[in-house]
Amino acid sequence: MAEYMKNASNNLQASQELQKQWHDQKTVLVQYQTGQKVWVLEPVAPRALQDKWSGPHTIVEKKGGVTYLVDLGTARSPLRVLHVNRLKPYYDRADLTLLMATDEGQEEDSDPLPDLFSSTEQDALVEGVVLADCLTAEQKDNCINLLDQFSELFSTMPGTTSWCEHTIDTGDSLPVKSKIYRQPDHVRDCIKQEVQKMLELGVVEHSESPWASPVVLVPKPHSKDGKKEMRFCLDYRGLNLVTKTDAHPIPRADELIDTLASAKYLSTFDLTAGYWQIKLSEDAKPKTAFSTIGGHYQFTVMPFGLKNAPATFQRLVNTVLQGLEAFSAAYLDDIAVFSSSWDDHLVHLWKVLEALQKAGLTIKASKCQIGQGKVVYLGHLVGGEQIAPLQGKIQTIIDWVPPTT
Repeated sequence: MAEYMKNASNNLQASQELQKQWHDQKTVLVQYQTGQKVWVLEPVAPRALQDKWSGPHTIVEKKGGVTYLVDLGTARSPLRVLHVNRLKPYYDRADLTLLMATDEGQEEDSDPLPDLFSSTEQDALVEGVVLADCLTAEQKDNCINLLDQFSELFSTMPGTTSWCEHTIDTGDSLPVKSKIYRQPDHVRDCIKQEVQKMLELGVVEHSESPWASPVVLVPKPHSKDGKKEMRFCLDYRGLNLVTKTDAHPIPRADELIDTLASAKYLSTFDLTAGYWQIKLSEDAKPKTAFSTIGGHYQFTVMPFGLKNAPATFQRLVNTVLQGLEAFSAAYLDDIAVFSSSWDDHLVHLWKVLEALQKAGLTIKASKCQIGQGKVVYLGHLVGGEQIAPLQGKIQTIIDWVPPTT
């Protein structure tokens, strides 16, 4: 009997160890800092088996590997030691990415380029435009001469096209007015600075509109030098609800990627604040109005977050590149030129740049890649008969530990 109990105990320990190993593979250790705001999962009195999240509360001290002393702010039990599983981070409203318009029109910063290419394809910067290092000296001279002819096209300032304007059809709907979101002091200062910049650019103007949407600042996914940069956004959900849908199609990303994959030479262009290069109709301007502590403003150009903004932008780009579809493609403001030979590529680049210039658009030089064998496009590395996901998007899978049993 004793031997049986000993074997049962050993089997139990072995089973528990295997279960722990399996569980630890999927476990992410969450760490909190002193002073950090958190939500706390607490029982609902008098229902001891029913819980709810309360907060925000403050982390006072880390007590053990997975326990924290939390200030609950109650007279009865101000401090309590809680397991990490009963905590989750609290984010201020300004740090949340709101669901503004569930479309593909929101810009995303792509992954850094230097990590994506081999040492033989490291990028060389010429006047801000990225040229492939694998190009010959003569090919680089060809690029420089070509870009010099269109030097005015490359600018950090958004252009203004006369080829279209954005309208907002709300039918007979009454104006939608939302209250200002409460913001901490540092966010209010940031909003004030952003509004002042936009006033100076002529992107916004003072308004007396009955429409009003709230402002929210969203952290950019990739900020330079590790500095936290914010993107000025509007929560246009109320306006979008009463806006009639523009059904103009957005291209399929997978089809565009397949088109580019077989090319030998690839170049990509990114417009400078592309949405801001499209004017608003006079009727649409008051509907884009937003309120801040400092005043009431409205856009003069097409802002991010509008329901039909992607459709308007795609329609413009399709018009600009009409007749050039055999060697160019565009997904919103991500424009790609692809060719099977270098001589053809120079001709194709000239035609696309000429079309963009005629439309009054401008390009952000630092986001352009010229003459590459492979380019980052729509979250993939394409070119040379290959399509591959970006390394950062599959690193978790690569690092996955294979099962041993």
